Amino acid sequence: MRLAIPLVLAELGWMSMAIVDTMMVGRLPNSAVAMGAVSLGSAIFIVLALFGEGLLLGLDTLVAQAFGAGQREDCHRSLINGVYLSIALAPLLSAPIFLMPRFLHALQVDTALASETLPYTYALTIGLFPLLLYFAVRRCLQAMNMVRPVAFALVTANIINALGNWVLIYGKWGFRPMGTVGSGWSTAIARVYMAAVLIGYLFWYDRKHRTDLLKTPVEIDLGRIKQLIALGMPAALQFTLESGVFAAVTSLIARLGAVPLATHQIALNTVAFTYMVPLGISSAARGACRPSARKARSARRRSRRRHGNFYRRCVYDAGQCRASCGAAMDRTHLHYG
Repeated sequence: MRLAIPLVLAELGWMSMAIVDTMMVGRLPNSAVAMGAVSLGSAIFIVLALFGEGLLLGLDTLVAQAFGAGQREDCHRSLINGVYLSIALAPLLSAPIFLMPRFLHALQVDTALASETLPYTYALTIGLFPLLLYFAVRRCLQAMNMVRPVAFALVTANIINALGNWVLIYGKWGFRPMGTVGSGWSTAIARVYMAAVLIGYLFWYDRKHRTDLLKTPVEIDLGRIKQLIALGMPAALQFTLESGVFAAVTSLIARLGAVPLATHQIALNTVAFTYMVPLGISSAARGACRPSARKARSARRRSRRRHGNFYRRCVYDAGQCRASCGAAMDRTHLHYG
């Protein structure tokens, strides 16, 4: 579970950020509208962000194979071209956000709700490129079995986000109260911090272990970028379709008003939080099964058996966790329902 625990913490940290945002805007005077705006804006934004993350999943394959073969420079080449892909994706994925006023008008969303949703989502968009950069560096680090920095970045980013929410939403330390949009800016700042932490760790690791990261050629490798897109596109489409369903449901609920939308956000956050534990465990199972070209055939056979047992254990643990969370929610419903 050495791989699983940091990844579970990372996934919980990712989800906790949304929960903290919802809780803190829920203390504003018009709490239902504020929570509804966070729900609708986040749902639409995450569809675009997850498409970018899916494309960058191709780094898992390329970096893991190169790392297993002892080709550290090839790992760095893939990361650099993943960064170039992130740079290209950022404006393309940001463009649909500016069509949101027409989209919300077509859905006949309440004017008060729409007026809170739009600036909040625009603020989130400021953090899109740092988020894509974080995704790229994270994939590279995980493929090289370095998961603790990822957990550290996400857990501490929650502190940055909560502090930023307190300052910007409520107007502390001389800042004017920004309300819901302050939460969007705080989240964007936290995502800049996440990317900075992982990049900083990568440079620190390079300096300590002399991996020659700074000597890696920086020219654009179109063939490698095409390979990243080909590997990541199936995952990108899957993520987009899955998150798109939630975004569509959230958008339809927005037509009912702010209170139903806020209720939907609370329920969705609760369910999604329970999902993060098995997701982190499954990521660890995938990471434990990455190939290593330096092992002998007999070692590989032993490794396959060991990884097979580990994978089955991860599936079992994930299932137990999901069942326990479901049972807890059922008991809560029976007690309070």
